[in-house]
Amino acid sequence: MQNKLNNIYAFLKANRKYNKLIQVSAYQAALMPYNTVPEKVYSLLHQILNSQSQVKMNKSAEFFQSISANKNALNSFAGFLKAIGGNANTPLTFKALHLLLQGKPSWGNKTAALFVKAVYHCHIGYAKQLHFWKDVPTSITKDDEMYLPVDAVINFIFKEMGNSCPNTFIGINNYIKKSLPNSDFDIWDDIWFWGFITQNSQNKKRVLAWNENKYWNLLNSSKDAKTIAETEVLANEFIKIIKN
Repeated sequence: MQNKLNNIYAFLKANRKYNKLIQVSAYQAALMPYNTVPEKVYSLLHQILNSQSQVKMNKSAEFFQSISANKNALNSFAGFLKAIGGNANTPLTFKALHLLLQGKPSWGNKTAALFVKAVYHCHIGYAKQLHFWKDVPTSITKDDEMYLPVDAVINFIFKEMGNSCPNTFIGINNYIKKSLPNSDFDIWDDIWFWGFITQNSQNKKRVLAWNENKYWNLLNSSKDAKTIAETEVLANEFIKIIKN
């Protein structure tokens, strides 16, 4: 199992450009139409929350009403942490952002992890040209951490690998951190992309197989024939790693 995890991580690290294009395009769509920082933050929150399949409108409205009451708080990372329940003792960390946001109405662990990932990408990662806050941490320190946004797609991948960890948000995150403590969770995040485009339904069950229809349904995926052909080859390589 350890070798399989190492091979998956190496695959994800070597093939970042495919998911990078999709994610950066999504961040651009959320951020670039707006001029002020509060508008950008509100838009990014809205995009991520409403990308989920079962958003409870009453709860999401409660959340957006609460942060709209003081939009100036959205001008900084520290201000946003305070707006979602932090105080003077709250550290300016990605972990603090996740822990506070996941407890807000309509969010939860997975969706909070998606927002934290977006903040990371837009300030430290491959979309840092889109930065909007000046006080975001410049690195992940030993006292900080990020989380993989575990959902049904990622759960299925870990189940197919035959791992012994619980197929839950906490179970999979702890399993990776224990098994590969020095790995980068920004890179692990790409497992969703490869997992999504390699899952099909067969006799009402999920199976691993290249799914071009799912690829076409990703709004910002490259639709040229060359990229699709490359992606299919790599998707089959990903499947082989999972199954072997």
